[in-house]
Amino acid sequence: MSASVGLDRARVVEAAAALVDEQGTESFTLAALAARLGIRSQSIYAHVAGLDQLRRALALLALEDLGRRLGRAAMGRSGRNALHALAEVHAAFAAERPGLYACSLRSPKGDEELARRINGVSEPWYAVLASFGLGPSEVAHYHRILWAAIHGFVTLRGQGLMTRDADPDRSFRLMIDLFTDSLDAGGAATEKEDIRPIG
Repeated sequence: MSASVGLDRARVVEAAAALVDEQGTESFTLAALAARLGIRSQSIYAHVAGLDQLRRALALLALEDLGRRLGRAAMGRSGRNALHALAEVHAAFAAERPGLYACSLRSPKGDEELARRINGVSEPWYAVLASFGLGPSEVAHYHRILWAAIHGFVTLRGQGLMTRDADPDRSFRLMIDLFTDSLDAGGAATEKEDIRPIG
């Protein structure tokens, strides 16, 4: 096999993204990517230093795409409408790009560029939650809770574990309604003192 004409890092990363979407992240290898690109495995190293660097590049790509989608969804919206729009975009991204979504779940661990991309994903959520009148600390707590709930839902659904007759789309909307109902009721509108462990 010979290197494809015009092959560059961007094409390598895009091909890797398509491959993880099709086959999942667990079985993803540089050899499989090389076969997809029609090149020898060794040729991959002209574009990425190794598998971990490629996984980082996939995380950056995923976070950039998700952040852009969330930013568009939040534009001109606030409150309940905006919260539902963000949740639906997050779920749609996880369904459309399952492998790339999985790659986005990477701790920054001192990686400033990755941290910036993560913040770019969080910013639309923070702005919408603040529109309910939450203070900064409560915004962070509610964002964490929402992210955990949405991620859990889309992961379980993606794994085919929602097998009952009840429509999972309705279940998802009801889940977001539970959060918005609480926020609309003003139950968290006042900044609470953080609870600290004793001792």
